[in-house]
Amino acid sequence: MIEQEFEKRILSLLKSRRPKDFERACEMVYNEFSTRIYVFVSTFLKNKTDAQDVVQITWSKVFGHIDRFKNQSSLYTWIYRIAYNECINWIKSRDYGRFTEADLTDAYHATTTTDSLDFEKAGRWFDEAMDMLPPRQRAVFVMRYFDEMPYEKISRITGTSEGSLKASFHHAAAKIQKYLIEKLNEI
Repeated sequence: MIEQEFEKRILSLLKSRRPKDFERACEMVYNEFSTRIYVFVSTFLKNKTDAQDVVQITWSKVFGHIDRFKNQSSLYTWIYRIAYNECINWIKSRDYGRFTEADLTDAYHATTTTDSLDFEKAGRWFDEAMDMLPPRQRAVFVMRYFDEMPYEKISRITGTSEGSLKASFHHAAAKIQKYLIEKLNEI
């Protein structure tokens, strides 16, 4: 209910066509959703610099087209879909798999305990497994696993049927599990 009231307020400000109202609407939208969008993009891309670039592109598109928002889905879903598409486009436009942020675990080796190193190693393995997923499968996994988003909402964002999303999530989870088991067996 709160989300609907928020969207009504935003649409009302946009309909007024006054520059101050447009500014206020954009400010409210940014304040409401910026953190969640950044978390999604940075989790998806796993590179702070790339995530910042994609988030900036996303907000540029959102604010450039917000007056075209038709309220056919929730405002958050609409923005999330833009962010999702920008992540996919970013990956497609680069040989992204080979360029991820430097692994910082070497810096910690001298100051951490064996237990924390094992945790770091497991996290690194999980990241490696995620990197091996195809971009759209990774997106579904991130939305479902990290954001705990229902399949219905993911479907609206990606334009993919819920059945296909469930299959993608299952395949992604199985690939990650297989990779982690292989890594554990190497020890």
